[in-house]
Amino acid sequence: MTGVVITGTGLVCPAASGVRELLAAGPTGPESDPNWFDPVPHLGRRGWKYLTPATRFLLAAAGLTLADAIWDPALLPGESMGVVVGTNFAANPVVGRLDDVVRTDGAQWLSPAEAPNFSVNIPASHISMKYGMRAFNLTLTDPMVAGLAAVLTLAAAIRRGRARLGLAGATEERPAAGPTGEGACCLAVESADHARDRGAPARAEVTGGFCRFLPPGADPQLLGGPVDALLADAADPLPYAVTGDDEVSRRVGDFVAARSGVPLVQRRYLGAAGQYATASPLLQTVGLLAEYGQGLVVAASPHGHVAALRLAPPDPQPTS
Repeated sequence: MTGVVITGTGLVCPAASGVRELLAAGPTGPESDPNWFDPVPHLGRRGWKYLTPATRFLLAAAGLTLADAIWDPALLPGESMGVVVGTNFAANPVVGRLDDVVRTDGAQWLSPAEAPNFSVNIPASHISMKYGMRAFNLTLTDPMVAGLAAVLTLAAAIRRGRARLGLAGATEERPAAGPTGEGACCLAVESADHARDRGAPARAEVTGGFCRFLPPGADPQLLGGPVDALLADAADPLPYAVTGDDEVSRRVGDFVAARSGVPLVQRRYLGAAGQYATASPLLQTVGLLAEYGQGLVVAASPHGHVAALRLAPPDPQPTS
């Protein structure tokens, strides 16, 4: 089976503009300035006026990731590259505005420039269009866990030969109501063979993961099989991060810790409480990669969506 590795990361959020800030920000980070994001350094001075904030965040995170992975999409066939993005709120504010216009003034007053942004698929589509990534383009919306699910989905597609590499990420715009923050995070994911051929150092190998639904109140023992499969070769100690600050997250986290059989090095990076929704678990992933180069990331939503991602140190590249 084809090995899958992570070769680059990029993040854009109010409390951190890079890995150093992510590691220093703590689990929650400071309150953000509403004007915290300047698109010009990332996107240039033109071409983004009618893009939603979530799309701008994702484009910026994608650019940082490609630079970190030393990956120029123009040098690769479009059919070899795919995109998978998770989000819960990328289209929420614009849909609210469109709904208000239709209810108060009528559909004829919708802005032709803004109307296409109603689709939750728009951020991922702009990534595909900008970089010519044509193998596939997917948007996942599972509450809280869609960012981890994006990594797992892209890794599975690479193992099956649907692509050689791609971008997995998550992006959120702050909704009109609720405490959710905004920002984006991306990872460059590719086959180990492809990374080796182009001389890109692997940060970690994706060795497993799962997405499940655990109804609130259900026994976490239902996750025993998938958790055991992830921990079968766990080293002592195992770096570990949990995203979420609700009853389901605590119960799942306690269960994994008890099931591990080895001491866990528990870490809580920026977004650990889930305030960046689907981007929060990816921020935990970036933190573990930067600090340990391996680890286990678990995320759960209050509704019972659960996902986990296992990262292991990459196999050393053969020397000639």
